[in-house]
Amino acid sequence: MCLSAVEDEQESGKREVAEWMKLVDQAEATGWRAQIAELEAQLQEARQGMQDLQAKLDAAQATVKSNELVKKHIAPRDLQLDWKLDAAKGLHEELVKSLEPTLKMLFLSYCEGKDPVQLAVELVPDGPVAVRRLSESVANLIASHALAVVKSHYLRVDVHAVEEGYAADCSEEDVD
Repeated sequence: MCLSAVEDEQESGKREVAEWMKLVDQAEATGWRAQIAELEAQLQEARQGMQDLQAKLDAAQATVKSNELVKKHIAPRDLQLDWKLDAAKGLHEELVKSLEPTLKMLFLSYCEGKDPVQLAVELVPDGPVAVRRLSESVANLIASHALAVVKSHYLRVDVHAVEEGYAADCSEEDVD
């Protein structure tokens, strides 16, 4: 069903509900109890019809979105991969920006003759915090990937104990 047709049906359903509400209000004003009950039943049917139309609209929108993805040759599972790739690119760019001050300090010939101490004072406050944060996130990512590999190859390994710290209960005597 075409998306615009469903939207048109939904709009007509809304108008019908509004008309029935108006009739119910008129009937209540005149005191016609039987007509009120009949109109309320019809109003309930109109509401149900509107809910059905909303469900059709949602299904049509999902179909349109799915068709757009197929036209672009993108499967839904590829969207998650694209999201992860974008996140990795963002981390890469952030790491490069945070390492720039450190590299400038290491290679003073590219700093256009500035005093090394002044350069260090200007550059150091920004660099190490970001580098440390990114290093911790990379270490966490590597550790979780290593645990996933271990768990996939050795299903009987107690990964929970490894996550808590494999050397937590060990002493130097146990290691020897």
